[in-house]
Amino acid sequence: MSTKIFIMTHRKFDAPSDPLYIPLHVGRANSDDLGYLGDHTGENISEKNCYYSELTGLYWVAHNVSDVEYLGLCHYRRFFLNDEGKLLEQLQYEGFLKEYDIILPRAIHHGKPYCDVYREAHNIRDLEVTGEVIKELYPDMYGDFIEVINGDKVYSSNLFVTSREYFCEYSEWLFSIFDVVETRINVEDYDAYHKRVFGFLSEQLLYVWVKQKGLKIYECPVGLTQEKAETMELKTKLREKTMSRSLQGIQDALTLFRKSMNERPDLMLRASDLSGELADMFRVLYVCEQELLSGGDTMLNITGNLDVLIKHYRLIETIMNKTYLGTVTQPELAYFRDAKVTKWLFGMIVNNYPSLKEEEEKLKTLLQPV
Repeated sequence: MSTKIFIMTHRKFDAPSDPLYIPLHVGRANSDDLGYLGDHTGENISEKNCYYSELTGLYWVAHNVSDVEYLGLCHYRRFFLNDEGKLLEQLQYEGFLKEYDIILPRAIHHGKPYCDVYREAHNIRDLEVTGEVIKELYPDMYGDFIEVINGDKVYSSNLFVTSREYFCEYSEWLFSIFDVVETRINVEDYDAYHKRVFGFLSEQLLYVWVKQKGLKIYECPVGLTQEKAETMELKTKLREKTMSRSLQGIQDALTLFRKSMNERPDLMLRASDLSGELADMFRVLYVCEQELLSGGDTMLNITGNLDVLIKHYRLIETIMNKTYLGTVTQPELAYFRDAKVTKWLFGMIVNNYPSLKEEEEKLKTLLQPV
């Protein structure tokens, strides 16, 4: 037996040392060389990466890799794990695939129809057109499509491992649909994030195909090895701008944050921002802006280091909650008062907690913010 797991990436990353895992630079035709195998050789659609995302890698693997029994896809920061939380090894993959037809991530249940989930984040018409094309090309699969998009179960991220036969069959089916969908939807006015429409659509189409085929699924845990590269880049830029400790620097950071969230709302998702820092970064920056505009005390008197300011913010938040619960200590109260907590910081935290909002006046009496 032989197995190859291709790691879809558009960034440099710390690749696993296990030769089972092979980095594949997707969209290589339109980008600088990262030093990895590229999806721009042989039969390929690499130039369509801005629309297809990691699917240009799937297409390349299906059309250019023939010397294996099992094929799989993972991402530069998402990998299948064993029960010990370590990357799956070749014998483990092959052991599962002796008993199961396909390895997928553990299903997510959204608690509402997938079509509603899609509608909230993307243009629902694109999903509807995809259904129309499936009905025309594969009428026996249309019922499965309707059932899947009206159900709440999702196998996300386009991660899977299966036999080469199934891998290529799925690829042929998927792209036969998208070849038609491409002619019926116009994504040129979409921003860079939403232009990746075929990558988004395919996540649930994999489940449609698997369901219609009646494949036996092994649901495997998936681990995130790092934050999304774009999330890390945004955090770095926000840190740099905050170091100036100036009103202009803070406002520039806020402008960048808002622009980034408008273009890439996914950057704040838990799977993108593993530490959950971005929301607190925004809160800290907003408070600093208001403090600077008022001309009084400001957190920036402590430091321009945004990471330190977040720790300070979270500590003040903890002290306020413990005061509400009646468990605050005297050293914590002393820290709060020495910090000269402004009305802007106090108000930001109160507004994030309905219970604190109800007791706002009482807390002001107890804590006496500036």
